[in-house]
Amino acid sequence: MALDHGSVGATAERTTRYDWRDVALYALSLGAGTDDLPFVIDSPPPRVLPTYGVLSAFEPMFDVMRRTGADLVQLLHTAQRTELVAPFPPGGSLRTAATLRGLWDMKIGAMALVDTESHVDGVLCSRTTWELLLRGEGGFRGDRPPRRPRTRVPADAEPLFEVDVPTLQSQALIYRLNGDINPIHSDPEVARLAGFDRPILHGLCSYGIGARIALGQLMDGDPTRFRSFEARFSKPVMPGDTLTVRGYALESDGDGSAAAISVAIKSTGEEAVGSGRMEYS
Repeated sequence: MALDHGSVGATAERTTRYDWRDVALYALSLGAGTDDLPFVIDSPPPRVLPTYGVLSAFEPMFDVMRRTGADLVQLLHTAQRTELVAPFPPGGSLRTAATLRGLWDMKIGAMALVDTESHVDGVLCSRTTWELLLRGEGGFRGDRPPRRPRTRVPADAEPLFEVDVPTLQSQALIYRLNGDINPIHSDPEVARLAGFDRPILHGLCSYGIGARIALGQLMDGDPTRFRSFEARFSKPVMPGDTLTVRGYALESDGDGSAAAISVAIKSTGEEAVGSGRMEYS
């Protein structure tokens, strides 16, 4: 089926309710534990990790991508941005709207950008941008995608922090309870057909782990200080891998602070999440 360029501008919306159990599950799925009680217990009401908005954006994002007519089995999630406008409350009615911003020709595929906004009880809390590669859908003589600067670690810079985070063999099975039930993360046969020895960890899990560690190291675990986090997905992570999260000081574009964030697979040194930039106060 040919790519439907008339789908640009398509929108979709979903509304759900969530409570402290959903908030705690998300934190636990990112490796939070007894050192992170403000994010995982019910009393007092828990803090919410700033990247929580990616969960409610998942289904509306796929709703608009289905409008493109592309084979979504060939979809690759290549980059993610999350902006926190206001901290998520520990529960409420969560309405998320997604818009397909554009489709661009990458020759090997088509790049799609999807923007979302999430409101809780009428208050705008989060915006996200999803960069997606639709493999096999390129070569339609369309425009190249807009240039997006990549964050690079300053040469010879010493990290502000370096934290090793072990993941569980069951980490993907826990994370999928948040709603991302793609079988590549749970079914060994599907993973093998995709070229992996076994199910892989969700990219958004590695991304969320990096954001969780940076929140603790740079912002004393205070979500009100988080502004945004954007990064690219480089290598798949296997459940059970230990991840090394590093942060490096950057010059900020505004009146706050900025850091380059890297999430690497400790055993190989390869970056799983790179070109990360976090803005905070």
